Amino acid sequence: MTPPPSNPNAPLLAQGARGAAVRDIQRRLAHAGHAELTVDGTFGPETDTAVRDFQRRRGLPADGIVGPETWRALVEAGFSLGDRLLWHSAVLMRGDDVLDLQQRLNQLGFDAGPEDGLFGPLTRGAVEELQRNIGIAVDGLAGPVTVQALRRLHRDHHAPGLAAQLRQREALRRLAARGLSGARIAVDPALGPDAEAPHSRSAPAHELTWAIAHRTGAQLSALGAQVTLTRGPRTTPTPRQRARLANELAVDVGLSISVNAHDNPVARGAASYYFGSERMVSDAGLQIARLAQRALLEEGFGPDCRSHPRTWTILRETRMPFVVIEPGFVTAPEDAARLVDTAEQDRIAGALTRALQQFLRAEAKGPQAAPSAT
Repeated sequence: MTPPPSNPNAPLLAQGARGAAVRDIQRRLAHAGHAELTVDGTFGPETDTAVRDFQRRRGLPADGIVGPETWRALVEAGFSLGDRLLWHSAVLMRGDDVLDLQQRLNQLGFDAGPEDGLFGPLTRGAVEELQRNIGIAVDGLAGPVTVQALRRLHRDHHAPGLAAQLRQREALRRLAARGLSGARIAVDPALGPDAEAPHSRSAPAHELTWAIAHRTGAQLSALGAQVTLTRGPRTTPTPRQRARLANELAVDVGLSISVNAHDNPVARGAASYYFGSERMVSDAGLQIARLAQRALLEEGFGPDCRSHPRTWTILRETRMPFVVIEPGFVTAPEDAARLVDTAEQDRIAGALTRALQQFLRAEAKGPQAAPSAT
């Protein structure tokens, strides 16, 4: 399921809606590749199909609902490199133009950080380094002169995200040499008490995610890890706020505990998610998600709903490998019964702890030891 909106009271637009907001969505969809879409302010089947296609391409659940995550992606898709002046500000600039800038800088060997479409300090530093190298004013601003220089220098024979992936791998190998002892780990209980989230008949979703996260943190701490929970039992920070906390604390790895839901109570099983977009995938996140998925299945938390790439805020805006784990559906009676059971919560925590240990052991042996897909 999609993580809770940044603003819990934000409207969700879906098939059947009408008005100026729908017309705006249609215009943005047309700009993002659906030029044939009728812009009439009516959210009908044609718009629903276009929304789902856009969501699939942007690494979002293709549910046809325009909530905060889909709206954010629609806004960002409207920018192309050169459309506007880009710089590092307190509220980070974001968009496809920033993503293009980062990819071009990384391909030229300037460390712009993860290609996530966020103009952060690493991207500013890469712009400044480029400017120094080509002999133009060093101001960290990606304006017309800098963009033109980038286009002249651009080399397209490097894979997107390769430089950032290699740098992250080196940091992880240093972490793996120490193991869990001393590792800084963020455990993120998703779906706070004020979030719009489905509940089981036995317990609210936020109580389940808190309980599992708390037990996971305890098991990791017992092995020497330095664990931070990204929210308290009665607070609902936004995904962006939780991501910022993880970044400020410079954690090494992050685990977000969530739950799934479906209108059909028969739907059940475990799933995991890692950052993945059209341009790049977090390789470390992918490996952790697969190991966590396998560990949950070994504990009987099936069927296998597999591991999936997503561009959710908590995955995209964190500077370290971060994964989202959904051990079951709160809307499925059998899953819900296990999720509220403290013994079963301990088993989930044990599975996730074991997955991190396996990941670090594989990293210590080098990339060739990384686990294959399950």
